[in-house]
Amino acid sequence: MIFTEFAKYLKTNLSLEIDKKQEEQLLTYLSMLQEWNKLFNLTAISESEQIIEKHFLDSLIPLKYFKPVHKSLIDIGTGAGFPGLVIAIMSPLADVTLLEPNNKKIRFLEAVKEKLGLDNVTIISGRAENLKSSRETFDIAIARAVKPLNVLLELAIPLVKTKGLFIAMKSQNVNDEIALSKKAFSLLKCRIANHFEDYLPTEKDVRINLFIVKNDVTPLKYPRAFNLISAKPL
Repeated sequence: MIFTEFAKYLKTNLSLEIDKKQEEQLLTYLSMLQEWNKLFNLTAISESEQIIEKHFLDSLIPLKYFKPVHKSLIDIGTGAGFPGLVIAIMSPLADVTLLEPNNKKIRFLEAVKEKLGLDNVTIISGRAENLKSSRETFDIAIARAVKPLNVLLELAIPLVKTKGLFIAMKSQNVNDEIALSKKAFSLLKCRIANHFEDYLPTEKDVRINLFIVKNDVTPLKYPRAFNLISAKPL
C-alpha cells in the first residue's frame, strides 16, 4: 500500500481525514523507523508499503469505532510505537502514554517524539504491572498482539478507570482466548462490550479488536508480579 492509497483508505473506510502536517509526520516517522531499524531491529517489517499497511493502517483501525478526543490513553508494550504513536499523530487532542520496557525502543520513541513535536505524547520506560502510581487513571488502555488475552487483562485493566475501556488488538480468531479468560473477566470485573473484525486491504489479513469495559474497581491484589501472571494466568 502506497501512502496515497493509505490516505484514501482512511477517509473512505475509517472516516479519518489526514492533513498535510499529519502526512509529513507519518512520512518522517516511516523514514526514521527504517533508518533506526538498520541498527536496532525495531520491527521485522521494513518495506515502506508493508509498514504503511501492517503498522500504520493496522494501528488506526480501532479509530473506526472510537475517537479518543480529550481522553487519556496508554499503549501497553508499544514497541516502536504501534499503535500508540500513530494514534497520537492522528488524534492530536488525545493524551497518549507509550509504555515500553526496551531501552533501545524507548530511545527511538523519544527521538520520534522530539522530531515530530508531539506534545500530546508521554513515554514511560517500564512494565504495566509496576505502574502502581498510574492505577485507575487512564480512560483507555490498548495493546496490540502482545500476550494472550487472560494475561493482557491482568496487565491492562488495573490501569483503567472504572467504566473505562481496554482495547485488545488481535490478528487471529480469539474465541479460544476468550473462553480461557472467563475467570479473568470475573475477577477483574470487566466484560467484552464489542468484538470488531476487519481485514487489511492488500493481503486480507484479519484484524480483531475487542472492546472491553471495566465495570468496577480492580481488587488491589491485581496485577500480580509478572512471573506469576505468566506462570499462572487467571
